[in-house]
Amino acid sequence: MFKINGKDIEIHVKGGFSERKGIKHFSDIVQTKDLNERTRNKLYTALKEIFDLINKNPNKYGDYFVEYVYEELFSLTKRDIPNYYGYEYSKIFEIIYGIFQKENYIEVFTFIEGIINAYTYIDNISYSRFNCRKYYIQLVSAIFKTENVNYRIIDGKVTDIVNEEQIKCLEKTLNNPYNVVSEHYAKAIEQLYSVKDFDNSIKESISSVEAMCQIITKNNKATLGDTLKLLKDNIHPAMKSAFEKLYGYTSDANGIRHSNGLGEGNSTFEEAKYMLISCSAFVNYLKENFEEGK
Repeated sequence: MFKINGKDIEIHVKGGFSERKGIKHFSDIVQTKDLNERTRNKLYTALKEIFDLINKNPNKYGDYFVEYVYEELFSLTKRDIPNYYGYEYSKIFEIIYGIFQKENYIEVFTFIEGIINAYTYIDNISYSRFNCRKYYIQLVSAIFKTENVNYRIIDGKVTDIVNEEQIKCLEKTLNNPYNVVSEHYAKAIEQLYSVKDFDNSIKESISSVEAMCQIITKNNKATLGDTLKLLKDNIHPAMKSAFEKLYGYTSDANGIRHSNGLGEGNSTFEEAKYMLISCSAFVNYLKENFEEGK
């Protein structure tokens, strides 16, 4: 550990989290109700990057931006803007930096939505072809993805991509008492969010269901398809049919189920996330309804 500007700094390298520590909570690997300093720094830098671009314009769009922030976001007046023969951007951005560093994630996201509106305002009054709003959203969205923030920007609003009820379901699967099930599922989350290997995330999600089915049927060599046949009289027909279709998808799509990490890479984040949530629900359903002794 060393210091920069009085702060203790550790070298940060992504990857391998679940193998080193073990994921017990969704928030161990995905930022849900907090933002780490690294993410906060990146979000501030994204805002400042676009401001520096518009402020190079001789029409002083930087002044218009600052006025919008103070009047519309802070509910203050132009008299409140630090001014000494012109707006003092260094002092203004110290305040903005403090918002990103000190406020809770709700306030930060509210501020980001306000900045989206501010850049929309700049786009509307300028004649530049540079689209501030679009570029800012692209920068923030990229940060959310790379830093595993459980949010995306949809229609200018920050929106969670896995909601509270789904997170509870995922964590229940992560804490499944059968290690083979929880390990597959932890890997599915890591592959999805840290490694960004969507094919293998789907593979691990479906493997967690297969492992749970093998435990219930006491046949650790049976495929998921075989175990579903054994359970067919006890599982609701609609649920069994839905999961057989999901299993068929993973068997057919790019050879995901049998690729050993060498899938063709055509699966998307949305598909892998859908499988993560669906498999979690099915694992929990199986454990609650068919575990021995219940």
